[in-house]
Amino acid sequence: RPIRSFVIRSGRMTAGQKLGLNSHLEQWGLTLSDKTIDFSAAFNNQNPLVMEIGFGMGDSLAEMAEANPQWNFIGVEVHTPGVGRLLSLVENKSLANVRVFSDDAVKVLQQCTAANSLNRVNIYFPDPWHKTKHHKRRLIQTEFLTLVHSRLETGGLLHIATDWQDYANYVLKLM
Repeated sequence: RPIRSFVIRSGRMTAGQKLGLNSHLEQWGLTLSDKTIDFSAAFNNQNPLVMEIGFGMGDSLAEMAEANPQWNFIGVEVHTPGVGRLLSLVENKSLANVRVFSDDAVKVLQQCTAANSLNRVNIYFPDPWHKTKHHKRRLIQTEFLTLVHSRLETGGLLHIATDWQDYANYVLKLM
C-alpha cells in the first residue's frame, strides 16, 4: 500500500459546505478516472491551466480564479468540508474557470493529467510532517516532483510555499 501524504479527518461540515458539495459537485467537480481528462473540453476553452494541490478551504483559489478569468483552475483536495466551501464560492462568484477534484493529488496527476498539460502547479503550505519518523509522508518527495515535472509544460511553474523553515530547506534541497 502506498504511503499517503494526508490523513482524511472527518470534520463537521457547515450547512453551506454541505449545500456546496451536494448541489454543485456535479456541475463543477471532476471525477478520478483511469483515462486522461481533456481539460480543454471540461472548461470549453484552451486557456492556460493552473492546478492547486491541497487548496484547504478554497478562499485563495477562488480569489485567484476571480482575478484571472483568462486562466483555468483545477483544485485538488481531500478535505470534504474544504471542497464544499470552494464549490459554494465558485457558485456564489459565478466562476466558470474552476473545476474541483475531491481526491488524492498523486492519483489525479498520474491517472487524469496529460504530460505537459499544466502551465502552473501551486502547493501552498503542505503538511511538513514535523516528526522525523513521519518525513516519509511528506507530499514533496523526489518521486512526486518528477511526476509534477512531467505534467508541467516546458517553462511551466511550480510554486511551493511553506511557513516552516526546515521544510523549506528540505524542499530546496530536493529541487
